[in-house]
Amino acid sequence: MEITLQEITALTGGEIKGNAGLKVSGISDLKGAKDGDLCFILSAKYLKEAQECPAKAIISDSVDAIDGKTIIKVKNAKAAYVKAISAFYPSRKAIGFISPKASVSAEAKLGKDVFIDDFVVIKSGCVISDGAYIGVSVVIGEGSSVGAMTQINPNVTLYRDTHIGSNCIIHSGTVIGADGFGFVEDEGKLLKVPHVGGVVIGDDVEIGANCCVDRAAFGATRIGNSVKIDNFVHIAHNVEVGEGTLIIAQTGISGSTKIGKYVVIGGQVGVVDHVTIGDGAKIGSQSGIASDVEPGALLSGTPARPLMKLRKAEAYMMKLEDLFKRVKALEADKKP
Repeated sequence: MEITLQEITALTGGEIKGNAGLKVSGISDLKGAKDGDLCFILSAKYLKEAQECPAKAIISDSVDAIDGKTIIKVKNAKAAYVKAISAFYPSRKAIGFISPKASVSAEAKLGKDVFIDDFVVIKSGCVISDGAYIGVSVVIGEGSSVGAMTQINPNVTLYRDTHIGSNCIIHSGTVIGADGFGFVEDEGKLLKVPHVGGVVIGDDVEIGANCCVDRAAFGATRIGNSVKIDNFVHIAHNVEVGEGTLIIAQTGISGSTKIGKYVVIGGQVGVVDHVTIGDGAKIGSQSGIASDVEPGALLSGTPARPLMKLRKAEAYMMKLEDLFKRVKALEADKKP
């Protein structure tokens, strides 16, 4: 497949500087590029690498000319590159298919062009909207719904009363709607707290592989529109995650926590229950959140503290050895 640079600029909003009639047949980074590929360069420090690579067309937001290359000048090279990829790897087209090996309740409602692969189980009261893709061995419990053009990849389990919006991607091994972790001590025994709520996930959400999103005790655990969740993330019962938030791998969010819009939570962060994280906050990897976080805060460490205060404390810690030696010397001078 060959694509003209005019088609690429139509996608990226860029300007061609060089051979406007050039065609490209693939897309790659600089290191793996072949003749005919389209590449990108993020800054002038990669100029030598760009000059030496076989690709003749390069997307850039920082370089106007490279000898022997045609430049597509854009405002944001990363964003343009992502858009250009879609020309070579277009989104999945909806294809209607129901495997004879699937088990679909007669009381489930299926939209147009729904794809249901082998060994899928869809229980009664489910609604699967137009163009949804349900991969191999997915289980969808009673009363659940999957929005239009949403992709549920193999071996995902959606417990009852799980509702997923449109244009979402749920990766393999994820479990949505399992019981929250709730027990009450009674005369030396642990009584399980029933979780009778559900899970509601908005539109354009992506959830990575092997994640767990627990159902609510009452009401719903909620994940807002355009939330992106990495692999191996646990979201407990009755958590609310605001629009556009990013949650990185191996993070655990405890029950009834409220996370605002456009929050960024780094990898391996732990958040205690019943706290509120304000809009736009950024939390560094391996932080421990034990109290409310103000909107726009930049925190790191365990317990989490404002980043500048943490850096200052770390600087002082690096001086402790010298301070100890000085105190020891002073004590030695005082001895008779």
